[in-house]
Amino acid sequence: MSRRTILALSGGAATALALTAASLPWTIAAPQAASFAGRDLARRYGLGLAVAGPATLTLLPAPSLRFSGVRLHRGGHDLVASEGLQVQLGLAGLLAGRAEVTGLVLERARITLPEGGEADWAEPAARLAARVAAGRGRHLRRLVLVDATLTARDPRTGLLERATGVNLVASWPRPSAGLDLSAAFTWRGVPAALTLTGLRPRELAAGAATPLAAALTWKAGTAEGSAEIDGSLVWPGEADGQTNSRSGEPAGGPRLSGQGRFATPALPGTLAWLGIAPGPATPAGPVSFEGRLVARPGAVEWPEIRVQVGDNRLEGAAAASLVRGRLAVSGTLAAERLDLSGLVPGAEPGGGWSRAPLTLDGLTRGDLDLRLSAASARLGPVEAQDVAAGLLVREGTLEATLGRATVQGGTVKGRAALAALPAGLDARLQGSADRVDLGGLFADLGWPRWILGRAQGTVALDSAGSSLADLMGRLAGRAAATVEGGEILGLSLIDLAQRPETAATALRRGGRTHFERARVSLTVSDGVAEIGQGQVRGASLSASLGGRVFLAERRLGAEARIEPLSEGRAGGGFAIEGPWLRPVIRPLAVRAITSPALPAAASAYAP
Repeated sequence: MSRRTILALSGGAATALALTAASLPWTIAAPQAASFAGRDLARRYGLGLAVAGPATLTLLPAPSLRFSGVRLHRGGHDLVASEGLQVQLGLAGLLAGRAEVTGLVLERARITLPEGGEADWAEPAARLAARVAAGRGRHLRRLVLVDATLTARDPRTGLLERATGVNLVASWPRPSAGLDLSAAFTWRGVPAALTLTGLRPRELAAGAATPLAAALTWKAGTAEGSAEIDGSLVWPGEADGQTNSRSGEPAGGPRLSGQGRFATPALPGTLAWLGIAPGPATPAGPVSFEGRLVARPGAVEWPEIRVQVGDNRLEGAAAASLVRGRLAVSGTLAAERLDLSGLVPGAEPGGGWSRAPLTLDGLTRGDLDLRLSAASARLGPVEAQDVAAGLLVREGTLEATLGRATVQGGTVKGRAALAALPAGLDARLQGSADRVDLGGLFADLGWPRWILGRAQGTVALDSAGSSLADLMGRLAGRAAATVEGGEILGLSLIDLAQRPETAATALRRGGRTHFERARVSLTVSDGVAEIGQGQVRGASLSASLGGRVFLAERRLGAEARIEPLSEGRAGGGFAIEGPWLRPVIRPLAVRAITSPALPAAASAYAP
């Protein structure tokens, strides 16, 4: 073997040995290594570095120092405690004999904001923002968290919140490039994942807008969903002492705008995971919305939004804010078709009024100011067109208004208000109807179609109680209704007047009674409606109605008097009793007229 070959092989071996040695970790004095890396952390970020364990140096593939038992602190408070820390160093600085920290890898770190934590973090954040904005010196190109725990105090509740199992990678290769971040963590028992791309720290630190694309997903049990944003972010800082007029909080801080999307198959579970009490009439099924948004701390506005709740699709504008843990939502939404059947409570199995306790606790945990319009809508079995409605919720109160709706060719308006009482609810109802087809309405409701015609009426009722049965038993107010040009189905009043003995089977035999006008007014007190001005007038008869409707028991106790208008035909009186939808008719006994010439006791013997 030639001398040149031997020298070449020796040189290659020496190079390989040098590369191998540079790739291996070398144990070095921990205090000196910590002081060397800590000078750069203190100069750039105002952070102190304390190391309890050994230190190693690795030169390849990139210079780095590795420490065990690490604390990053400021102002006497530990901000980060980590089982392991890898400090990545710039090669040029290392050759010049100084540390230039370009990356940090924290293993099983515990990162916390202690009492007064905002002040402890303020100086490092301010220094970082100033350096990034000015573009001075080298920047932190990479941050990695492995199985970390983040702890902070919730400003809404004052309670400590903790994210565990945090695995995060943030990469910012060049000052002019964007920052990319991906993270997975568990918060409140729900695994979640976050990705962020396109953020430009230099523009953000300078108070200019930066593009941003972010996505968050979460899934565990009933908490499942996703949120996405594609837009821009700006952080102008405090706005010269201005405050938000609604929340009283500073108006500065980050502002996010762009196109956003949110979707969850179960909204109550997601709200509970976020620590937000479900608001009024929170849908239990899938909910999604997307549109243009503008967000700031504690509030978000959607100048344009498309909402889907189950099969309902709505468009309009909305806003939401979170003030001291209370969610407030407002919106104006329109739909071609709206199905609100899920808001109608089911009937009691026995057909009576429910005795389940009534409370507004589940409906007034948040504020709501919602205005809805729909070309057509369904509420339970009732169809309506050209609907304009509103729902207003404040703490302890709920008010629903029906500005207008077309039901069976007529116009319906109304207002219902509920207010919480120490035990139960205070309820008030006002409404009016004009030219409503009674036959069609009864058919929609599944009631017997015993009367036809166009009806108009008014109602004003109020009550207080702890259950629906209690409310009905204490109901008070007035109601009136008039029906023009209609007929009573299944009963001929003329035949009934002529043959009162057939009253028991009159409803089963069928028949019809045409009338020009029917009117009834009710005065309600303690759940009993007193019938006043009960009148039916037709071409061949007139009839009057009096008595009571027992609302709590759903039964009638009334009397009717039928007077044929034709000469030679006798009238008659009848009792109408029993369930109000299926009453029984029986003739009233005719009182015997005694002769004034006979003693009262002898009337029993009169022929």
